[in-house]
Amino acid sequence: MYISEISPLNLRGGLGTVNQLAVTVGLLLSQVLGIEQILGTNDGWPLLLGLAVCPALLQLVLLPICPESPRYLLITKQWEEEARKALRRLRASNAVEEDIEEMRAEERAQQAEASISMMQLICSPTLRAPLIIGIVMQLSQQLSGINAVFYYSTDLFKNSGLTTESAKFATIGIGCIMVIMTLISIPLMDKMGRRTLHLYGLGGMFIFSICITISFLIKEFFAYVKEMIDWMSYLAVVSTLCFVKFFAMGPGSIPWMITAELFSQGPRPAAMSIAVLVNWIANFVVGIGFPSMMVSDQSSTNIVV
Repeated sequence: MYISEISPLNLRGGLGTVNQLAVTVGLLLSQVLGIEQILGTNDGWPLLLGLAVCPALLQLVLLPICPESPRYLLITKQWEEEARKALRRLRASNAVEEDIEEMRAEERAQQAEASISMMQLICSPTLRAPLIIGIVMQLSQQLSGINAVFYYSTDLFKNSGLTTESAKFATIGIGCIMVIMTLISIPLMDKMGRRTLHLYGLGGMFIFSICITISFLIKEFFAYVKEMIDWMSYLAVVSTLCFVKFFAMGPGSIPWMITAELFSQGPRPAAMSIAVLVNWIANFVVGIGFPSMMVSDQSSTNIVV
């Protein structure tokens, strides 16, 4: 929400994707540090876990230096001069009148709108449609199954026929693809539009999730044919990497940006709170439910065989 409010209109999509880029870089870094040759050992994991304090401390040091959101200062607090100072710092220029006028236009459009609570937002008939869109966008991200791949990718690759060592490096490959595709999506975000990228991303994920399923099914039913097993192992790995590639194209970052852009200054904080709540509940359900689904699926396959 903060990134969305401080960004120039023409760069809002690209800068919003930078947030996802930081997430993917952190994911890749953690995967690399987690291999056995570095910190992925019984002795090294406490240090690996403790490293999470580093970005938290960095944020505590840097956030007080960051200027307050100009939109918050101007629209919510009515502090025009403070908003101008914040804009001058953010833009590194004194030419901030265009941004001030844009915010004034937003303010005029919501004159009668004050900050509202989460319950007021849920009960508001005029804001119900954007709220439903925001919630469904968050669900589309998590229920796509992407975090099942992130959390259990090593086990998935081992089940597909890879060795333990190869499975770990294939998992690092997922992190590399996430970073590369997020970088590619930054210039596309404002050129192609949020809706188009999100639909392309979900469509590609849908196709390659079918390929992943087919490869595992064939591997189970033709376990006695070594050539078939090897071929299906490659198909499963490639399909998983393509699945992640299409996620990074749009569904990884767009739901967060869309929620911030659908709402004006008044209901935006409450809307973002609901979006975060829905996202993490769905994330929790996928993370907890996927191992049981895998065990159930393997049991059913054994019974059929």
